[in-house]
Amino acid sequence: MGRLVPQFKIMAKPVLSSMAPALIRLGFVLLGVLIGMAWTYWGAPIKFYDAEPVHLADGYKDQWIKMIAVELAESGDTVEARDKIVAAGVSPAMIRELIEANQQADPQLATQLTALLEIAQANEEAAAEQAAKIERSTLQQVIGPLACIVGTLVIGLILAVIFSFYWAIPIGTAKPAAQPATVAAPGSPAPRVSASTAHVERVVAQRAAVEQKTDFGAAGEKPPVGQFMSTYVLGDDLYDDSFSIETASGEFLGECGSGISETIGVGDPKKVTATEVWLFDKNDIRTVTKVLMSRHAFHDEALRTKLAPKGEAVLAEPGLVTTLETQTLRVQVRIIDLKYGEGALPPESYFERLTVELAAWPKEGGAPTTPKTDAAFGDTAELLNY
Repeated sequence: MGRLVPQFKIMAKPVLSSMAPALIRLGFVLLGVLIGMAWTYWGAPIKFYDAEPVHLADGYKDQWIKMIAVELAESGDTVEARDKIVAAGVSPAMIRELIEANQQADPQLATQLTALLEIAQANEEAAAEQAAKIERSTLQQVIGPLACIVGTLVIGLILAVIFSFYWAIPIGTAKPAAQPATVAAPGSPAPRVSASTAHVERVVAQRAAVEQKTDFGAAGEKPPVGQFMSTYVLGDDLYDDSFSIETASGEFLGECGSGISETIGVGDPKKVTATEVWLFDKNDIRTVTKVLMSRHAFHDEALRTKLAPKGEAVLAEPGLVTTLETQTLRVQVRIIDLKYGEGALPPESYFERLTVELAAWPKEGGAPTTPKTDAAFGDTAELLNY
């Protein structure tokens, strides 16, 4: 069954890939901060004591004002009434609202509130200053948690960038000094390769592969409408490249690409024993795929049988040229670079590095005839072709 390939595919940015471990750790830090804040505010909230009258809710503050008015009518102590009005941040507008609300229901209370209104008007400025305290307190409750989250995020991103790039292996024109080769002991596991190291090695391999790019014009052939380089390196467990095939005018014709097809063994990083190159044609219902297999996988009947439904089996060798064809497109696939990994697994069973060139032509454009380098495997390939 053909592989389904979307016409437009978002490719992961290498920078984000190299920063992924640091960003994951930052995510756990932020999660811890959020859990801590949730526990502080809802699980075990802080209880305040010795609150001032200004912190009373609206309904309770109305009762506070009525109480002051009644006490003033009974004792006539204007100083006490003034202190309580200022302490609660009572404005004349609040008292007027209560007077209007009780004008019919309780005329006596309305009269008492009118006497209190005169004191509130004389001390309006002091009460307003007291009321401003609760506004500042509410604002601080919002700014405090927000500043904590934003500050943690900013500091975490800065640290992620520093740890991802400051100590990363620099990519420059100067070549590092040669190091003595180390030979792994028989049966020892393959060395662990980090995602950031794999990214660096992939960039270096891609740059080297560009120098070996096929010059079709120099050979008297019509240049392809698309010519792409795709490199897999050990440790790039998410390797899956796709390229859009378009005419010079921008017309979309299809897509081609390369990705992991099969792995071998266990543990990290993945040991890729076969990759697949594919071609999607917008004018064809099929996606044509060929499986580039390691020497071990190619001669393993069980693996050949398992991978047969994915596409035609091709033994991966440096310089190999094979072709993918659909109704209106042809893609020439050339293996530019190939290196096997070494370790406890069987010899030549997984790739340490594999670079392929994909060159695409419309069929009606007179694509050049490609040499059938994989013809040596024709008998077996024909049996697996579907």
